[in-house]
This record gives sequence, C-alpha cells and structure tokens, in this order.
Amino acid sequence: MIGKILIPTDFSATSRHAFSYAVDLNRLFRARLYLVHVLQDFTEFSEYNLSPTILPQLYLEFEQNATTKLEEMVNLNVPEDMHCDTYILHGIPFYEIIQFARAEQIDLIVVGSHGRTGLKHVLFGHTAEKVVKKSPCPVLSIRHPDTEFTMP
Repeated sequence: MIGKILIPTDFSATSRHAFSYAVDLNRLFRARLYLVHVLQDFTEFSEYNLSPTILPQLYLEFEQNATTKLEEMVNLNVPEDMHCDTYILHGIPFYEIIQFARAEQIDLIVVGSHGRTGLKHVLFGHTAEKVVKKSPCPVLSIRHPDTEFTMP
C-alpha cells in the first residue's frame, strides 16, 4: 500500500517532469504527496568573500523564492481533490531527503534523474543516485523525455 509519496525538486525541467509523473501516478494510489526542496548552504561553495550581514538576507530571499516556486508547482499540477504538502529543508540534498523519508515513513520517492556523466557527475555528485542507494523505501527514478542516453 502506497500512502505517502515524496517528490524532491530542484526546480529543473527534469524534477518538474518527475513531479508531474508522480501526480499522474498518484491518481491510482490516492496517496499524500510531499513536495520537497532542499536549500544547500551555498557559502562554502562561494568564491566571493560576502559580508556576514548580507548572507542571512540572501538566504531568506532564496527561501522565499523556493516557497513561491513550490506553490506554483502545486497550483499548476495538483488537482483539488489530491493532497500535496510542501517543505523547504536545509542541508545536503540527498541526506535531507533520506532523513525526511525516514521521519515521515514515506512509502515511495519519485525523483528526477538528470543523467549526468563524467566530470559533471564527479563534481556535482548525483542526488538521485545517492537517494536510490540510501533510501529506506523504493525509489522511482524518472528521466526527462528530452534527455538522450549515450553509451559511455
């Protein structure tokens, strides 16, 4: 029985497609949807020496922007008779997704897969791959239909 479905999003076309897929799939299950975005601490990756007084305001703007995007995704994709909660988490994306799935006893995670390979994969890691490997529940990985697969 699938009663809770978690859909992480980074607001990319791929994750938006996975969300749309999850909503369509949920017509069968009538589960509760959990749409989650993880804000990562960007200061450790910044090459700029930003003032400590600017960072809290900048981070607040990122959070407000993410909240708006989550609401837009729900309003555009989720029928009125379907329930979808939105959450903004803070930390390392794959870790926060896994912790959330455990805490909420999620039955299925639907995640978009970017299909990065080579140097991009090494530099940025692959959140979807890490979620699949460490998830406490089944994970459905959705590739965007415009993504082309090429053999390494």
